[in-house]
Amino acid sequence: MADDRRDSLKWQRYEAKYLISPTQAAEVRRYCLNHLPFDNYAMGCDGNEYPILSTYLDSASRQLLRHTIDKRRKRYKLRVRTYRRYNEAANGEPVFCEIKRKTAGTVHKTRARVEPGLTESLLWGHDGLLSEEVACDEGTRKNVNEFLQLREQIGAAPIVGIAYMREAYEANGSHGVRVTLDRDVHFGTLASPADGGGEMWWPKDVGGVVLEVKFTNTYPEWVMDMLRRIEVLRRGVCKYVICCQAAGVGSGTVLV
Repeated sequence: MADDRRDSLKWQRYEAKYLISPTQAAEVRRYCLNHLPFDNYAMGCDGNEYPILSTYLDSASRQLLRHTIDKRRKRYKLRVRTYRRYNEAANGEPVFCEIKRKTAGTVHKTRARVEPGLTESLLWGHDGLLSEEVACDEGTRKNVNEFLQLREQIGAAPIVGIAYMREAYEANGSHGVRVTLDRDVHFGTLASPADGGGEMWWPKDVGGVVLEVKFTNTYPEWVMDMLRRIEVLRRGVCKYVICCQAAGVGSGTVLV
């Protein structure tokens, strides 16, 4: 799991989220530096952080958002992810379509990389996204087609964009713990190509730094010690729901 930009695969894990203060985030960093390296894409970046920008899709009735808010035992999200800042134009960065499922606390993610030129097709439903003429491996085609099938089943379209900076720690080749700290959250709106396209972004104060601990079996002892030391309680903090609410999703506005 060291590479958060892997091209085409599936995996599952548990995750716990916490909302912490900058002071607590500094303590988390101290622990992580003693136990884990930065992940491959944080190393060498300014402040050891890299940008993430995700576009979430949903039905006109906001079915997926409602399932998340209601904490349905089985639910999923559809999103298109890239790695650029919200205030920078797309410049050929890798683009991934993702299905993030959650079942009784276990997270299952399906992901596939597509060419940047096909982003519009992923978001707005143009035909021919992965025709036989498009060169890709069988795993990529399978994962993209699964994304497209779910999108078509519910008539999903873009509803909100979420951008933030991520500080991430994980041992190379490890199937154990991954720790991330997310800051500088923004939410965005996107006009459809028929309406001329274009993005608009606004900052969103989520009340602190979002700490996520992701693991396959259980916490290592040092993680439990870290959480005890910073005296943090596990709480539901979902950037997706927070940004949807900030953007007024459900009010009839067309959002990214």
